[in-house]
Amino acid sequence: MEIKQPSLKELLAQRQTLQQQVAAARQREADVVLADIVRKMHEYQISLADLMGRDHESQNVTVAAVPKYRDLQSGATWSGRGRAPHWIVDKNRDDFLVRA
Repeated sequence: MEIKQPSLKELLAQRQTLQQQVAAARQREADVVLADIVRKMHEYQISLADLMGRDHESQNVTVAAVPKYRDLQSGATWSGRGRAPHWIVDKNRDDFLVRA
């Protein structure tokens, strides 16, 4: 008794059909899950900001440091934070202060 193997064309068609079925099932389930999330957000009064982990009252915002020192030769600046650049090491920092 001989078992007929499907041809490449038949297998590709089956794969195409299965991929379409998988995509449709994924979309149906995602729609159900999304509706449940929205319902729970309304029920528990959860905002999108809460969901994203942001607090309107206290956002952690990083502010760039204002340059406090400037090298007149290169134009390089330093805020005074962190490790001192090579152009100011072992020199009087008052000579490099940025005047407002």
